[in-house]
Amino acid sequence: MIARFAQPVLIEAYLPGREFTVGITGTGATARSLGVMEVRFLPRAEHDFYSFANKEHYEGRVAYALADDDGARRAEALALAAWRALGARDGGRVDLRSDADGAPQILELNPLAGLHPVRSDLVILARLAGIDHRTLIDRIVDSFLDRHPALASAARHSVPA
Repeated sequence: MIARFAQPVLIEAYLPGREFTVGITGTGATARSLGVMEVRFLPRAEHDFYSFANKEHYEGRVAYALADDDGARRAEALALAAWRALGARDGGRVDLRSDADGAPQILELNPLAGLHPVRSDLVILARLAGIDHRTLIDRIVDSFLDRHPALASAARHSVPA
């Protein structure tokens, strides 16, 4: 690969375990998990990984479910620790996949997660956890306003409920 492309190559171990997305709202000590969503690949899924095609056309390719077992709780704890350690703010998600021993590993921390009301993972996770789209957006905005008190007063008086 180095000879063929004449640039450095990154080689990572394949993570064969479960795939999770942890939704988070808040900043620092106030950051809270919305829940842990497991991504399960169906037979029509592309190559057993969460590709663009699998995300964009998830119906019939991917099944989403809230997870609350030991593996999911470890993924959630790791995701929250990473969110806080990296100074992520307001709302987003952390994607993880477990290694061969079942230990969760971070794939991506996404502080700019999509908010499409149907197709975005953070919104799907929130919906599974019983949180509607408006409430999710409110939690993200409230976190921002908590960090900017001068804006909070003006915003809360000028935005209709």
